[in-house]
Amino acid sequence: MTSTPGGRLFERLRPILLPAAIVAAVVVLLIRARDALERTPRFTVDPSACSVTQRPPWVSDELARFIAFSVSRGLGKRASLLDTADLQSWAVALAEASPWIESVEGLSPRFPAQADVRVHLRRPVLAVDGDILVAASGHVLGPGPVSIDPPPLAYAGRHLDADYRECAAAAGELVGHREELRNLGVRVMRVGIGADDTVVFTTDTGAELSWGRSARKSPLSYLDLPPEARLANLRQVLVDFPALKGVRRVQLWTDRPVVYKRATQG
Repeated sequence: MTSTPGGRLFERLRPILLPAAIVAAVVVLLIRARDALERTPRFTVDPSACSVTQRPPWVSDELARFIAFSVSRGLGKRASLLDTADLQSWAVALAEASPWIESVEGLSPRFPAQADVRVHLRRPVLAVDGDILVAASGHVLGPGPVSIDPPPLAYAGRHLDADYRECAAAAGELVGHREELRNLGVRVMRVGIGADDTVVFTTDTGAELSWGRSARKSPLSYLDLPPEARLANLRQVLVDFPALKGVRRVQLWTDRPVVYKRATQG
């Protein structure tokens, strides 16, 4: 038999054609199997079955259940454990599911039919009308309850959204120092906007701390002292007036503190 160029080429390739055909068949089977698995309940996560496994100590069971409910509603459709795009879309949706969620720290699949989600929650620093909680970022979180130390400051002022946000921002600047002040006999209880349109904190004895403007107030806020310098002013005042005894008001946002004493009774 006379061989042709095509026949000779086939003879050379025949040793690898059969393995190649087998590999191609296996790839097709794997693709089909993956498609089938993605539709299998064991490989899909239903967000309506959201539950809380861990929570910060200050978050109540009631609040944790509410956040979980918001998450389950916000995520919407089911996600495949085999499709990273599905889980990534959940990560984006989580940030908008609840104002309590500040960021998504982790999202990973867990077989069967589960996903582990870790989120970072915003901490409330302000309470409006007793139970409407606001974060330092200005996000209105809604009702708690929470058990947090230091507790959110009570808002006392005009019912204006801009005022809520300004007072929340200032409360966020002060929150890390409230324990120190409490140890010095200064228990800050309330916050509001003063007659000069700046933030004023009020202590349990009625002394007013004229704080000035928060960093979010306006581009001119940098003209006020930074929070650490304002606190340094307060510490200086506390040397002469321990626990602010006899002080009606102290102005903290200027280069030097200005003290207004209480009127003495004759």
